[in-house]
Amino acid sequence: MRRAAALALAALLATGAAAAQSSSKVPITFAVGIDAAYSQVFVAQHDDLFARAGVNVEVRQYTQGGDGLDALVAGQVDLAGSAEPTVLIRSLRADLKVLAVMGQSGKYIKLTARPEITDVKQIKKFGIVPGSVSEFSTAKLLSKYAIAPASVELIKSGPPEFPALLSRGDVDAYFLWEPWPTRGVQLGGKVLLTSGDVGYVYNMWVVTSAGWLDGHRAEAQLVLAALAKACAQVTADPNHAAMADQMMAKLPTQSTLDLLKEIECKLRDFTPADIATYKEIADFLVDRKITPTRADVDKLIQVGFYKE
Repeated sequence: MRRAAALALAALLATGAAAAQSSSKVPITFAVGIDAAYSQVFVAQHDDLFARAGVNVEVRQYTQGGDGLDALVAGQVDLAGSAEPTVLIRSLRADLKVLAVMGQSGKYIKLTARPEITDVKQIKKFGIVPGSVSEFSTAKLLSKYAIAPASVELIKSGPPEFPALLSRGDVDAYFLWEPWPTRGVQLGGKVLLTSGDVGYVYNMWVVTSAGWLDGHRAEAQLVLAALAKACAQVTADPNHAAMADQMMAKLPTQSTLDLLKEIECKLRDFTPADIATYKEIADFLVDRKITPTRADVDKLIQVGFYKE
């Protein structure tokens, strides 16, 4: 009888161990855009830093961060990287949680203008991507230079269209993240200023859903630990990061090296100043009627989840 019980217990433990091992093989899907702002993710993927941290992460690439975030909202991925306005908008239709900042820059988002424009007050037609850092940076510019919003035209389109629109004169300028400023310069435009010049330093967030986080807090911490190591690698060896970006996302090496000079790659928790900026963005989205109600920043941001 005791032998039978022992055998049964051993079989039960073996089954549990097998189930746990099988569960650990289920990939954690991480959505990213295809640009150098996601270098830490590409380095972690290329250097097997996720695996070394003890998690199986599958990186899925989307045209831009917003598309990846839509996949998160739809339940198609577990984690995503995206900037503040894009997440705040979608937080009203999904219970999202922001775990940490994984990068920031006041130089990465640039105002690209037609070559004959020498002063921002000459700009009459601004190109914007609605509800994104593009529109928020434009609003910050109008406020800083006391330009009445009614005196300018806001032309909405997707990022890839704006370099050509600028070249044809359909827009006078646009605020966008790379590589679209560089593409605009290649077609004859010029960079007038950056988002930092109008008081905005964008944060790239690590985002997940409340449902996934409830059952995977330990795994989320391991993913962040891997990203922290990747950021240290990006900072210490940009050439290696550019190589990883080229291997993982086919990004041009020199272009990536140039862009990495403008981005601070660092995993960190949130500061009171961050929270104030996020609430300013939430107010902006309501004022512009991009969101029907104000996003709940305090519920969204998981202060203290990541500890260095």
